[in-house]
Amino acid sequence: MDALTDSPNLNFLRAIAVLFVTGFHLQLLFEQRHSPYVTKLGLLHSIGHWGVLIFFVHTSLVLMFSLERQHLRFAEGPTYLPFLTRRAFRVLPLSIFIVLLVTALRLPVGQIVAGRLESVHLHWPGILENFLLVQNLSHTDSVIVPLWSLPYEMQMYLFLPFLFLLVWRVRSVWPILLLWIMTVLIDLHHGGLERYGVPDFIIYIPCFLSGVLAYQLTKVRAMKLPALLWPPTLVILTYAYLKRPDIENAWLCCILLGFLIPQFREISNRLICGASKLVARYSYGIYLTHFICIWLAFQAFTNIPAWSRWVIFGITGTAFPVALYHLLERPMMSVGQKVANALRERFEHRVRVAV
Repeated sequence: MDALTDSPNLNFLRAIAVLFVTGFHLQLLFEQRHSPYVTKLGLLHSIGHWGVLIFFVHTSLVLMFSLERQHLRFAEGPTYLPFLTRRAFRVLPLSIFIVLLVTALRLPVGQIVAGRLESVHLHWPGILENFLLVQNLSHTDSVIVPLWSLPYEMQMYLFLPFLFLLVWRVRSVWPILLLWIMTVLIDLHHGGLERYGVPDFIIYIPCFLSGVLAYQLTKVRAMKLPALLWPPTLVILTYAYLKRPDIENAWLCCILLGFLIPQFREISNRLICGASKLVARYSYGIYLTHFICIWLAFQAFTNIPAWSRWVIFGITGTAFPVALYHLLERPMMSVGQKVANALRERFEHRVRVAV
């Protein structure tokens, strides 16, 4: 696992994360409609949140690899602004489109109440905060449920370049481990810090740092465990979180995940690799649209057979992410890359002029 090659294990991890989130929201909808399943599915109540935490760890690791590639290619150029530019063009276009779509059509995808999807009613300041992905800072509802996690990722981007510079060329994992311990100790007193306006973003910092730890561990000798053990290891770790889904256990499970990610050989099964890569490629679109697909299939069409609803969910849940990726995500990623390159060229021109 390194910065220059695609990792089937990371694709598998990302695919599992988005399936956890989607499956949880389906479970929540049907559970509230059919109360006898409450006790049977109780253990799975936090699997969606665990999926988001996996995203946090995975994203940190993948972006550290991205920063490494950027550094190797443009060692003397700027790092911070090109990185943030690329991330903004990667995340914001689709999220803004979804916020516009939900707001314009008044789609009831803001919450699930008694087995029904309902909308949240926001004035323009709240909608603008959804556009900018700062809902957690203003304590504003998200217009669509999955949008709640994106502000934490956007805020994490502000710190990742500095963390990369901290660990670059350092073989030891101790700086990150010490930073992880320090943030956990601070987070244990987060309740007292809220009165001073400290954002709740800090409670997820240990999760993001777990991905940085995974990056550091790819630079040292790994255990090279059989790839066959990677899926059951994720099952065991998932079970460990679901048994006690509080924030303290989340930090522990995330750091364990960060430690374990680089310890396995890459999956080689073609079917698993192909399916994982496909789901991972469209995972952002799946994450942001699956709630709309659930509403469309299971609430908008109420007078059709159950199998027909599942067909609608399957078709829309596949078509929407694929179409948005090729029509919006990928083109905007290309624009972001061009803007980032222009920033580097401008920097290099200034350096030449100064010399």
